[in-house]
Amino acid sequence: MITLTLAFVAGVLLLQLMPVLPPWYCYVLVPVCLGCLRWRITWLLVAFVIGFFWAAGRAELALMPSLDPALEGRTVLVEGRVVDIPRRLARRDYRFLFTVDRMDAGDGWTDYPATVRLGWYRTATVPASGDRWRLAVRLKQPHGYANPGGFDYERWLFQQRIRATGYVRKDPRNILLAQNESGIVGNLRARIAAHFSNIASASPGMGLIRALTIGDRNAITPVQWEILRATGTSHLMAISGLHISLVSGLVFLLVRIVWARTGQMTERIPAARAAAVLALAAGLFYAQLAGFGIPARRAFIMLCVAMLAVLAGRSVRPAQVLCVAVIAVLLLDPLAVLAPGWWLSFWAVALLIFITAGRHGQEGRWRRWTRVHLVLAVGLLPLLLVLFQQASLVAPLANVVAVPWTGLLIVPLALVGGVLVVVSPWASEQVLGLAAWLMDLLWPWLGYLGSHDVSMLQQHTPLAWTLVPATAGVLLLLAPRGTPGRWLGLVLLLPLVTVRPAVPAAGEARVTLLDVGQGLSVVVRTRQHTLVYDAGPSYSPTFDTGQAVVAPFLRNQGIERIDTLVISHGDNDHIGGMQSLLHAFPVDRLTAGDPGSIEDREARACMRGDRWVWDGVEFAVLYPGSGSRQAGNNASCVIHITSAGGQRLLLTGDIEAVAEQVLLEDHSAILPAEVMTVPHHGSMTSSSPAFVRAVAPDYALFPVGYRNRYRFPRAQVVERYRAAGARLFDTARHGAISVQLPAVTGEIVASGWRCRQRRYWRAATCTE
Repeated sequence: MITLTLAFVAGVLLLQLMPVLPPWYCYVLVPVCLGCLRWRITWLLVAFVIGFFWAAGRAELALMPSLDPALEGRTVLVEGRVVDIPRRLARRDYRFLFTVDRMDAGDGWTDYPATVRLGWYRTATVPASGDRWRLAVRLKQPHGYANPGGFDYERWLFQQRIRATGYVRKDPRNILLAQNESGIVGNLRARIAAHFSNIASASPGMGLIRALTIGDRNAITPVQWEILRATGTSHLMAISGLHISLVSGLVFLLVRIVWARTGQMTERIPAARAAAVLALAAGLFYAQLAGFGIPARRAFIMLCVAMLAVLAGRSVRPAQVLCVAVIAVLLLDPLAVLAPGWWLSFWAVALLIFITAGRHGQEGRWRRWTRVHLVLAVGLLPLLLVLFQQASLVAPLANVVAVPWTGLLIVPLALVGGVLVVVSPWASEQVLGLAAWLMDLLWPWLGYLGSHDVSMLQQHTPLAWTLVPATAGVLLLLAPRGTPGRWLGLVLLLPLVTVRPAVPAAGEARVTLLDVGQGLSVVVRTRQHTLVYDAGPSYSPTFDTGQAVVAPFLRNQGIERIDTLVISHGDNDHIGGMQSLLHAFPVDRLTAGDPGSIEDREARACMRGDRWVWDGVEFAVLYPGSGSRQAGNNASCVIHITSAGGQRLLLTGDIEAVAEQVLLEDHSAILPAEVMTVPHHGSMTSSSPAFVRAVAPDYALFPVGYRNRYRFPRAQVVERYRAAGARLFDTARHGAISVQLPAVTGEIVASGWRCRQRRYWRAATCTE
């Protein structure tokens, strides 16, 4: 059964890697071909084909309905229901999921059964889960940053079945149609959420208790998340397999003990079966209270498989239960393989089965419990490095205490406190306060473990081929005692952390214009050095593209330090992510076109005449000059880069026509470049015809955001570069743009990340 399950999973996974979905006739043609082969086919092939086409069919449904591109940016009316607890972004700003039933785009109401993600800004109205609204909104198709190593927002939206994003307009047609349409458990969840908001508690653990009670993690602070990640305990704040299993397990044990002592009841219904039914009910209640998200859904399916085996009175092997659970989850939700949690949860269970099945020993409970966490730390290491480029080295020490403390003490109290809100809000507050106090007792231990520099292993994304020996190494290390050559498992794990991504050749420059939305960030790598030109924008105190895009890209590439960080000028879309980069990486030199815009850190002025050579690649600052009094966009630092092969790159920041004229007067002979970043995102105030002719690029790279409010790049500017013979790339359509300036005379290689990583759920915006 294990091999059949693996074949089915492989079919589902292959579909998720496809650039396009198979055409409709394949659904008929492939079964016919298999039928013609008859006995020559194997069950493994059948399982693989079933997995592939089952996932393809469900993917077709998940892609419907899609938003008509003609409706993007237009105000439309929608009617539907708020389906989750709105997240408070600021004092009067909220974000929430909204299930649309029908839409009016100006030509009458039409059915539009889709889930959209909305923001509602500067509103006095507090949206609530379960409320039905008519709203005037502006929507756009799912779109996110597309960069190597970065979070794939579009994949996450697709996996969550979110078919559009947008915001609520200030409009008199916004009307509350009905309240509390979430059912009994949904209304209870909304009531508990409101109760948490009214609790006047100074306990820092109350936000964590809110997450454990109703699955709402919005109140967890960035500092708390950092500690949870550093200690490998983030899973404790997700209502998934662990907590649902613990709650159901406690109910199962208690009911079985009580039921067995009732006498007559056991003659009608065996205690184990009664306990299984009530354990299932408890698991279902907890999953619904958490919002029945995908992790909770997956955990409940696994619980159903285990409890149904008890109800059937059959003795099944743990591996069989796991296989049935895997197939059941993927039959109900083939898109689950797109979520990191799916891989982590099932692989963790598989590891536990591997180290316990058929093994006997005299270990004490404490020793067995400790060994479980050591096994999970070793076994999950390859997967964590692939998914997150980081893994906690202190996770066994943290989890050996945190898991029982949280699961056996805090979670039951949190659930009881949540349910008590119906009977007595005062009693509920006392019980939840006790749970928060217990969390506060645990927190110093986690904080101590997570405060050390060695608590976290961070590295590049492992090369694909290293996963094969790493998996073999994990299984060998965890094999039973007496297995010959177990120590070789460590050797097989070494390539995972020691084999690094290829670096540029001497004299070669690799340039990546990152997709940071309406902003700019460029990474230039030589063989042994890295220059980062701008850090992208900051959108809030807790989110900037330096942290979300630039830093993950640098780690993905195996870059551990920044030799020079250049901030072209002080506008937010260029400097916003700087502090996150300074916090994440050692920076040898900080240079700025406008040093006065940088606070709390000394920066050198970017000055015309500065030159240096890295590994055969020449760098020269062309602007601004020492006597320049320019400010704002025209203070931007302009850098000219030349590879050993004579290929040139011009980084222009946000210079406008005034600065372009200075460059034409002072550097007309060296302005030509095969590749350039288009000044000021392609605005009409830049890229003057004379400047475009002087540079005469073969490749013009536009750093622009998708459907940005400035409507950059302007059509007239695009036409200028096209008329000059340049190939045009922009980050909104292509994602991160990679350009290789060779060490010898030759053709420049340029490509977009969206083109290299085509997936069927992404909009077909990439054209090369």
